[in-house]
Amino acid sequence: MSNENTERRYWIWGQFDEASSSILNKIQRIVHDELQGPSFILHLTLSGPFFDLSSGVLERIDTFALKNKQFSIKPRSYGMKDLFFQSLFVEIENTNKLNTLKMNLDDLLEVSSEDFFPHISLFYGLKNQIVKQIVIDHLLTLPECLVLDKITVAETGQGDIESWRIIRQYPLINNLNVLNSLGRPI
Repeated sequence: MSNENTERRYWIWGQFDEASSSILNKIQRIVHDELQGPSFILHLTLSGPFFDLSSGVLERIDTFALKNKQFSIKPRSYGMKDLFFQSLFVEIENTNKLNTLKMNLDDLLEVSSEDFFPHISLFYGLKNQIVKQIVIDHLLTLPECLVLDKITVAETGQGDIESWRIIRQYPLINNLNVLNSLGRPI
C-alpha cells in the first residue's frame, strides 16, 4: 500500500453560477486586500481527500453530476476560527440537500464521512481575531442565496495553496435533456 501522505490529493468542490461567483469574488478581493493571504479558487469542499483519479472514478463523478440538479444554498453569516484553513469564511446553512450531496459523493469515492461544516473560505492564514472582525465589519452584505451549479475535481497535492488546480469540472443539471449530456465533461 502506498503512503497517502506523499500522493496527490483530490477533493470534490462545489462551485457557483456566474452571479454567485461574481459577488463572492468581490468579497474575497476585499478580504485579500486587507489580510494579504494566499490566492485560491473559491469553493465549498464537499468530499475528500481521495487518491484515485482513474478514468473509472471520473466516469462515476460525471454520471453523478448528470443525476443531480443545481440548487441554492443559503449563506448564514461571516465567520472565523483560529484554524489556518477556516480562518475567515462564509458559513453556509447545513441543509438535508447539501448533506445528502456530500454523503453520496463520499460513498461514490469511498471516503469516510466526517463532521460536515459547510463554508466558503475567504482567507487562509492565522490572523488576530480582532483584525479579522474589523475586516468582516466592512464586508458587503451576503446575498440571500448562492447557486451551486457545478462540482469540481481539484488537486491539492503537496504544493502550496497557489498551486492547487482544477482537474475537471462537471455542471450539475438545470433541466435534464439529451443536449446537456453531450460532450461531457467540460
